[in-house]
Amino acid sequence: MTSFKDGDPPADIPLAVLDAGNEHHASQAVAEFQAQDSQPHEITTQEREHNEAFKLDRHGLWSLGAQHLSSTWGDRTAEFAFYLYLIQLFQTTLLPASLYGFFTTGIAILFSGPIGSLVDRVPKLQFVRWCILFQKLSASGAYACFLVLFATSLQDRAATGLHAPFLVWLLFALIVLCGCALKLSTVGISVAIERDWVTCIAEGHDEALTTMNTILRRIDLLCKLLAPLFASLLTTAASYTFSVAFFLAFGVVTLIFEIFWIQVVYRRLPAIASEENEIRAARANRQAERSPSPTQPAWSVSLLRGRAQKWIHQEMIDWSDFVKHPIFGSSFSISCLYLTVLSFDGTMLSWLKTHAFSDPFIAGMRAICVVAGLFGTFIAPFMEKRIGLIRAGNWAIWSELFCLIPVLVSFYVDPPRDGMRSIGWNSALLFTGMALSRIGLWAFDLCQLKELQTALVDHPRRNAITGLQFSMQNIADLLKYVLTIILSRPSQFRWAALVSFISVGIGAISYLTFLKRMRGHIIHKEWTDTLLLLAKGRTRE
Repeated sequence: MTSFKDGDPPADIPLAVLDAGNEHHASQAVAEFQAQDSQPHEITTQEREHNEAFKLDRHGLWSLGAQHLSSTWGDRTAEFAFYLYLIQLFQTTLLPASLYGFFTTGIAILFSGPIGSLVDRVPKLQFVRWCILFQKLSASGAYACFLVLFATSLQDRAATGLHAPFLVWLLFALIVLCGCALKLSTVGISVAIERDWVTCIAEGHDEALTTMNTILRRIDLLCKLLAPLFASLLTTAASYTFSVAFFLAFGVVTLIFEIFWIQVVYRRLPAIASEENEIRAARANRQAERSPSPTQPAWSVSLLRGRAQKWIHQEMIDWSDFVKHPIFGSSFSISCLYLTVLSFDGTMLSWLKTHAFSDPFIAGMRAICVVAGLFGTFIAPFMEKRIGLIRAGNWAIWSELFCLIPVLVSFYVDPPRDGMRSIGWNSALLFTGMALSRIGLWAFDLCQLKELQTALVDHPRRNAITGLQFSMQNIADLLKYVLTIILSRPSQFRWAALVSFISVGIGAISYLTFLKRMRGHIIHKEWTDTLLLLAKGRTRE
């Protein structure tokens, strides 16, 4: 089968051939999933010897972990601190925080797919370097705007909310613009490092892929645990102004180290460069086979129109390929989990702040939820070995849904009044349910990530398809912000909670259809046979 790893297929191959290739990839993915999930995974002696012979450079892996830790720490800090700063500045309304989330998520929807295509086209090291640079500069720009707001009299003027002066809203617009750039650069790093580079480094070794995925997820969770605690510590022990200045300087310093670390990763783990050399060779061969085209001006209107049409056509092909692929059911499931306010994101933080919960308390509850999520990353590999990857994902997503039931109840049974904290048992339902649901959430996230990597490992445009999953996730995230913009009063938050619970339920049902397609049944055949035998025995009695 012809394979193309650098983006566009050759111009002389008909779309029918490509469609046939996509169908082959789809059927191959189904066969692989069925083979993996037909029984619990048991490592044979041959596989064990093969894994033992596969060794990775420790310096390269440590550098990969250090770069991911630094990048994720900065991203998780901004994710928590930006909303905290906006809520502190605009204390009378949730609208600015919702608008920030709406625009940053919307820009990710529009450009996650093209970013995935860039991962396929641009040299790997060069792409990641540019993403790191844009991530740090955009975060620094946003912190600089916050510093101006907190260090001047504009902070008091911003407290008037919608009646704040023009300069306040201008700085807010710049913060949103920097947030959009930060979002896109973070998506680029995630697609390139966590999806593409890790798959290349593993070189088809299932155990190595699981180990690296788990380690990176645990780093992400540790940053999600510690970064908000550190941010709230700075705002409480020092001041908001000091915390903004500290994070601004920290981002500039870590830029230098991350550029160095990613260079070490690329140099010490040659599998990344090996695949890139194959891509360059395939691209050179295709260019040599193409007939020379007449010279055109670099920026002619017709040329730009042609490129735009080609881009739209390619996006349509990618979306069609994605929807037809078996992994789409799994991708749709995890995307539904993003349409939720029942997690410690900006919308929930805003609601908690309006009900007199302090910054340290919020950070502490968020930390408990992250510890629970970290526990989920240990459960996922264990369940995969015992019951298979797809069934482990099914148990994880349904456990999340059931754990969210007490959270939903807390918004409808004796809920807190605006500006007041809830009573003890109500808060216990809210925070305990959210913490327990994180176990299933992060276990499912880890299972779904491996499902995606396994399904697309040989796909000619795997990074473009991965970018489309990011787009779906961001569409669901955007709908959440649309929901909170419409229901912007704290008293209306319970309706957003209900929609969130329904969305998670839809995701769980969607995953059942994915499981049925992959395995041919939902309930294990041995269980159904046992139940039938028991039923027959009782009937005879």
